[in-house]
Amino acid sequence: MNTIIHTDLKPKGKELSHKHYETAVILINFGGPSSENSVKSFLYNLFSDPQVINFPLSFIYRKPLAWLISNIRNKVSSEMYKSIGSISPLIPITYLQAQKLQELIDLNKLKINTFIGFRYSKPFIKDVLDDLVNKGYSKIILLPLFPQYSYTTTGSAWYEIKKWVKKNKNMVSKINFTGLRKEIPINPEAFESEDKTTTLEIDFVCSWFHDEDYIDSYTYLIKNSLANLDLRSTEILFSAHSIPYNNIKKGDPYEKHITETAEKIINKLNWKKRWHIGYQSKLGPIKWLEPSTDKVIEEIGKRNKNVNLLVVPISFVCEHVETIFEIDRLYKEIAKKNGIKKFVRVPALNTDKYLIQALYNQIIDCLENSQADIKELMLMR
Repeated sequence: MNTIIHTDLKPKGKELSHKHYETAVILINFGGPSSENSVKSFLYNLFSDPQVINFPLSFIYRKPLAWLISNIRNKVSSEMYKSIGSISPLIPITYLQAQKLQELIDLNKLKINTFIGFRYSKPFIKDVLDDLVNKGYSKIILLPLFPQYSYTTTGSAWYEIKKWVKKNKNMVSKINFTGLRKEIPINPEAFESEDKTTTLEIDFVCSWFHDEDYIDSYTYLIKNSLANLDLRSTEILFSAHSIPYNNIKKGDPYEKHITETAEKIINKLNWKKRWHIGYQSKLGPIKWLEPSTDKVIEEIGKRNKNVNLLVVPISFVCEHVETIFEIDRLYKEIAKKNGIKKFVRVPALNTDKYLIQALYNQIIDCLENSQADIKELMLMR
């Protein structure tokens, strides 16, 4: 099947209208505060997640710790969100991504509808699944907007989906997995239903950082930013969201996936100069994955005052407080204090045409891997 890259999509500023088809895609993201008053509840939901707070005997301390962190961080986080408009930009951007993906699906004449499910705010993943089952969908593709796998992101979404499947096991006939790698702890055999009368088939995308269009989305944006910099004195810093270090010790492949992603981008750029990886957005008293982005910036400044620094938010497909506030304000100030000549940040991927194409590619992979008859999903021309 020929695919189409949509090059002229414009936000309509409204929710998608859905036709009655049998296949649905759920774009899964974290969610975020929809107002200043919802910051505390968002933080509590986040740190109550056993995939995020996961250390020996954590099941005893998780909820009290989540309560403590959400109360301690509420004022600071609320001020951060207030400074960027009070609402997490991740929410409207995710809806725009769904809208653009739907338009690309429609251009390719596929009978598929696109929906949104958030992990820590409404609409919650489980509620969207309930709604789609009630509407009669027989195939649901679950596509996390986390290209690299981590226990704390894709793993957290899978944790929630597993609970839903267990509760609704009489409905689910089969779960297919794409983007599955040996280091990802999901056992497909454990989710084959013995009840052959059930009709709902679920596809789950585990990781997709290896997608060429995803890599192209970064190289395209980076090249645009490099065009305004003196390449002789420019270094690239990939900044990824950090995760609790205890997860890495338990086999979380996130750090490896981030490194592989950065290497793919560097190779595609044919970049021969210095580049770095840092991790940002640590929360709470536990140890998180390092080196921290702020420390990397300080070290670069100490080594070379006459340097341009191009920061690439590598694990963020949407702008949110970590990019707009943390990188653009806090890290830019650190760079200035450490004598860095020019500090430039590449935009998050947001609705870049190559990102939308990469999401579309994952849907096609799911259809092909589950041996769906793609012709049957074509609209009548």
